[in-house]
Amino acid sequence: MRTEAFREWLAARYVANTVSTQLSTAKRVEAAYGNLDEIFNIDRFDSLISELTYSKSDEVGKRPNPSKMQIERSVYDTLSSCRTALRTYRNFCEDPESIQVSSDNAMEVVGELIRERKEGKQFEVERHLQAEIRREISQLESGLTIIDGGSERGVESGFIDILARDKSGALVVIELKAGQAKREALGQIAGYMGDMMEEESGTSVRGILVAADFDKSCRSGVRAFPSLKLMRYRFDFAFEQV
Repeated sequence: MRTEAFREWLAARYVANTVSTQLSTAKRVEAAYGNLDEIFNIDRFDSLISELTYSKSDEVGKRPNPSKMQIERSVYDTLSSCRTALRTYRNFCEDPESIQVSSDNAMEVVGELIRERKEGKQFEVERHLQAEIRREISQLESGLTIIDGGSERGVESGFIDILARDKSGALVVIELKAGQAKREALGQIAGYMGDMMEEESGTSVRGILVAADFDKSCRSGVRAFPSLKLMRYRFDFAFEQV
């Protein structure tokens, strides 16, 4: 695994908790299965992700751990994290900006270039917004519990900003937009919800799209998704004398 290049690539895109979680989990999978770059070159991790698939139904039915890894806690949560890390590393491998270099100085330059191109004000707002919602998830909706281990959950169509469970037991996919959300955001979160429905067959899944505002097409389109709601965020400012 190209550890340092992967670390820089992650740091340019995700919050600190996600960076450390994805990196450590990818290393854990590599320790059990061998060099991730070699496995990726075979079939883009498709076979390995399939081997590590473990649903809530499997957990309820007490299906044995299907992986080569020793897992002391929840098999469901651990293998979910492993699949996410593999999908993340796959995106890294397929990103033309994940340039393989050996020099530490060159790596620092690559990291800065990625940040300059990828980290604008909108990304910063989304990153801080995610961190704040994770700290105060009950302000979004009473009874929500975050179940993604503190990092973005990878699914086939992308990465879920926050995955939670409500007090009735339904999975809640939470997608965050820094500015005004448009109809494309509905397709994005609907895709994530569909992925979770496939992974967790028989489990109710709903979504919450959080944004500063929503355009007309987004407000109209959400009517077609009874299990999806729109939530506006706002910032409160406090002042103190210097």
